[in-house]
Amino acid sequence: MGLFSKREKEPKAPKDQKSPEAKGSSWTHGRQMSGRLLSGLLFAAIACGPIALFAAAARPAAIASAPAQTQEAGLSVQQQSAGGYALGYVGSWLGASKEAPGDLGDYIDLASLRQLSEQPWEYRNLAVVSITPVDETSFINVVVAGNVKELTVSDSSDTSSTTWPRRYFQVAVSAEGDTLRVVGLPAPVAAPVEGKTTSLAYAQTISSSDPAAETVSAFLGAYLAGSGELARFSSPGTDFTALSPAPYVNVGVFDLRADVAPAKTPGDGDVVKVLAAVSLLSPLEQQLTSTYSLTLTARAGRWEVSAIDLAPQATSEKKSATPAPSPSGTGN
Repeated sequence: MGLFSKREKEPKAPKDQKSPEAKGSSWTHGRQMSGRLLSGLLFAAIACGPIALFAAAARPAAIASAPAQTQEAGLSVQQQSAGGYALGYVGSWLGASKEAPGDLGDYIDLASLRQLSEQPWEYRNLAVVSITPVDETSFINVVVAGNVKELTVSDSSDTSSTTWPRRYFQVAVSAEGDTLRVVGLPAPVAAPVEGKTTSLAYAQTISSSDPAAETVSAFLGAYLAGSGELARFSSPGTDFTALSPAPYVNVGVFDLRADVAPAKTPGDGDVVKVLAAVSLLSPLEQQLTSTYSLTLTARAGRWEVSAIDLAPQATSEKKSATPAPSPSGTGN
């Protein structure tokens, strides 16, 4: 028995069946075939030896992975990992039910929970909002947001409707070395307080007939709708790539503002920052409104787009060189 008790025994021949006699010729032939097979394998191994040696020599040496380094600015690798860990935790916590706890047990001891919901919470668009290390501790505070399906009952009637409000959940993650673990359960918290509106530097209203406005309209039409050659309205050295295939059939600039009043006939090297409000129309008659912040640079007496800015320009960065007049109208 013991360790070998699971080995199957060889079946015995039935009593009424005689064992075949072992003939000398057949056994001799078997020995010859076995010998030839072993010899063939031996010669193949000898022949493959130099090939295997060459392959081993040609194979590049393994490179040891460098240890993860903490960035001096921004979040460390460990803190970013804590954010992803908290994101998965909140998803498991919301989606767990009494009958189907899912992988929630990978994060916490299910026996420590008072109860699980009979029905899981439905959610979507789960994302990390903030990751904040707690000073002088190994804890990292992570806030995760998601749209959660809820039932809203009207105060004026008995009717109810389904909504998907954005909810926020705070999670404490303990990070020690390469180990992450959650501390406690997710806690619903209020949405972050909205900050004050940023004052932008675009105080000058530009007419649709202005040369700068014509450049902006032609550039965005080529960029978004494929109408025209993009390079014609771009500064030399730029590498703009139009959206392909073009998602819109109509692009209209209905409001254009600049940080300074652009000259009708600018000198080479003149620069103006513009903010364009744009209406977009798809082939399916779907409409969108968008804004583009662009930098225009003058060359050969005309304006060209030299940059699609990463963000609009605030007044704290550069004040308008000209007092802002009363708006006289907007572009088409």
